Amino acid sequence: MEKQERYSLLVQKRKTCRLCTGLTNPAHQTCSRYDSDQIGPWSRWQGSLDADILVVGQDWGDTSYFNDWQGRDQASGNPTNENLQELLLHIGVHVGKPRETQPQVVFFTNLILCLKEGGLQSPADKEWFTNCSQAFFKPLVELISPKVVLALGKKTSHSILDVYGVPHKKTARLLDLMKKSPYRLSVTTVLFPLYHCGANGVKRNRRLIDQKSDWAKIAEWLGTSEKR
Repeated sequence: MEKQERYSLLVQKRKTCRLCTGLTNPAHQTCSRYDSDQIGPWSRWQGSLDADILVVGQDWGDTSYFNDWQGRDQASGNPTNENLQELLLHIGVHVGKPRETQPQVVFFTNLILCLKEGGLQSPADKEWFTNCSQAFFKPLVELISPKVVLALGKKTSHSILDVYGVPHKKTARLLDLMKKSPYRLSVTTVLFPLYHCGANGVKRNRRLIDQKSDWAKIAEWLGTSEKR
């Protein structure tokens, strides 16, 4: 079966999924007019099924943001997206703004694919991470088979390590997890846990200049791995 066909089947599975309580599927009637044939809204920006780099965030947002922006990221002004563009440039990857026509060179997704209520910063339940990791994230990684998965945030990183059965200290700080990276997820794919590059992450947890140093290690690893 071709990659695109396998991907379409996974998207259809997402559209009919009702595993989690407290989330709204983008295919639900309240949001369906803005749903797409992608695994989630973020993949409408960058969704290469042949990507070497897969970036995964915690969740995309809530139903209000989804409907206000018609199922896509706002054209500009989202700190997460703008910082991410800058960090990707730091490892030699250029992506355009979210609504620009552009080459598809990486894959963006969220671990939690359905939509929250109560604002972009509202909390996420543990079961949402577990359900989505097993039902969608792991099959997506197996389909794309990227060289690296870049996980934004501690909860996202822990969830991925859990679903792959990679030994790690559950109470470990994100910085400690990062020091031991990369983590081998499969023969072809490794994981780099990273700080989230959103406004709160940059202000409270790790400055953008320090995050650039973290990403420089990824660039170094990619350069080394290509020579093997």
